[in-house]
Amino acid sequence: MTQPGAASVPSKPAIEAVRPRYALERRIVVWTLVMVIVPTLACAVWLNFSVRRAWEQSLQQGTSLVTQTAATALSGRMNSAGQAQAQAVIENLLLDKRIAFVSITDAEHQIVHLRVVDHPAWSSYCEWRGVAEAPPMDRPLVLGEERDVAIWRAPVWDTPPTRRAVRGGVPTGELADPHLCGFVIVGLRDRHIAGMVAQLEAAELGVAGVLCVLALPIVAWAVRRWTRPLRELVAATQRLGEGQTPGVVKVRSQDELGQLAQSFNDMAGKLGVARADLVRANADLESKVLQRTAELERAKRDLEHEITEKNEFLRAVSHDLGAPLRNIGGMATMLLMKYRDTLAQDACNKLERIHANVKAQTDLINDLLEISRIRSKPGRRQEVDLHALVQELVESFAYDLDDHRIALELRGRLPVVMVERTRIRQVFQNLIDNAIKYMLDATERRIIVSSRVDGGDWRFSVTDTGRGIAETDLPQIFQLYRRATHSGSHHVAGRGVGLASVRAVVETCGGRIWVESRLGAGSTFHFTLPREKPQQAAVMNGADSGLTG
Repeated sequence: MTQPGAASVPSKPAIEAVRPRYALERRIVVWTLVMVIVPTLACAVWLNFSVRRAWEQSLQQGTSLVTQTAATALSGRMNSAGQAQAQAVIENLLLDKRIAFVSITDAEHQIVHLRVVDHPAWSSYCEWRGVAEAPPMDRPLVLGEERDVAIWRAPVWDTPPTRRAVRGGVPTGELADPHLCGFVIVGLRDRHIAGMVAQLEAAELGVAGVLCVLALPIVAWAVRRWTRPLRELVAATQRLGEGQTPGVVKVRSQDELGQLAQSFNDMAGKLGVARADLVRANADLESKVLQRTAELERAKRDLEHEITEKNEFLRAVSHDLGAPLRNIGGMATMLLMKYRDTLAQDACNKLERIHANVKAQTDLINDLLEISRIRSKPGRRQEVDLHALVQELVESFAYDLDDHRIALELRGRLPVVMVERTRIRQVFQNLIDNAIKYMLDATERRIIVSSRVDGGDWRFSVTDTGRGIAETDLPQIFQLYRRATHSGSHHVAGRGVGLASVRAVVETCGGRIWVESRLGAGSTFHFTLPREKPQQAAVMNGADSGLTG
């Protein structure tokens, strides 16, 4: 395995291959440009607003000054004698190229003199007059689409404001009370300043655009340089996640990115060592597994050989012991039949005992062979309707059930399962037979057979109301030749083989068996069978069909 420190720095194509759709550097570039452009545009807008405001104030001041000057020049010249002088004042005003129009009205706002140079400016004023009766007197009015026309109205008096009053041909020290003769209205437009403002706005936009064009490559270069360690870390992390050697990420600085790269290199080195250790451990484990598998195969072959030898031994024992026992039993029976009248009674009794013992030993040998065949040679499985099978058993046990006054009840409909018919019949037969034999002197005399779904299995239960089983006897009742010696039922006939054979059948079918019992309160034997196929008979919970024997 290559050590982490020996790998080269990831190449540029490898770094580019793992770049996400929205890379970090792109977002940094965008946000940096936004942080540069937005303040620039904000400053440009503020500067433009300030320039326009200063321009409007200058325009208003100029209009106010020109209008006041014209009103002063027209004081005392509004009568018929001063018409020529009024015209001269107007002509002098029009020498200023900024003048858009000049209008002189009487006290009732009727136009006396009108000179229009800029008709759009005059139209704007006339439009405004249609909305308001007269312009304000406190400050000039600013109109126009570009707000470049300033208009103001000033009063014209019959005498100058500085003239002293005369009473009886003698001047007094008081100022004369002037009389309003009319108004002079002047509109002023400074196109030169408007052009300068437009040029300033264009210059501001141009500066912002140039700033963006210049800032974009600089910011992109700087961000790409700053984020290169991150891209190398991403590429190395991806290779590390794929189980490859990530290589060493160059540490270009001592900042947070440099510390991150150094930490990653340390982690990659430790992971490389751990991975090498894990590979060695896996190799050792695989070697041990292969060795253990070989040992298990040998043990399996030995076990199969031992089972074969055991079966051969059982067959040999059954043959070697069965034949002499059958001969002994046959000879005892023959002697009884031929010499019963001539033999003493004690001799006849001993011959009968010999015959009975031979039969008992023969039955034991047959039971051993049967249990061996159950585990070593299972029969062919088929679909068996357990409900019909148990009903057949009820009919076969009818005499015993009537004789012992026991009611056998099938609760619900038993399912159809894939089992060997003979063996499953043997299971129900042994359990029902035991329930009948160990009912003894119980007051309530009933046997219940039922079934239900238990996960992926069918669970079958055979419940009786008999004597029950002592707690000390429960662990051994399924063992061969073991009987319940503490349950007060030792006088019941039996060889201790039935439940052992039942357990062998159930376990061969892939199930399990257990018992729930309490002395004096009856017993319930449970066993399970796999649900290998969809059943053709549904379980009817709640519908009881009682069959009494």
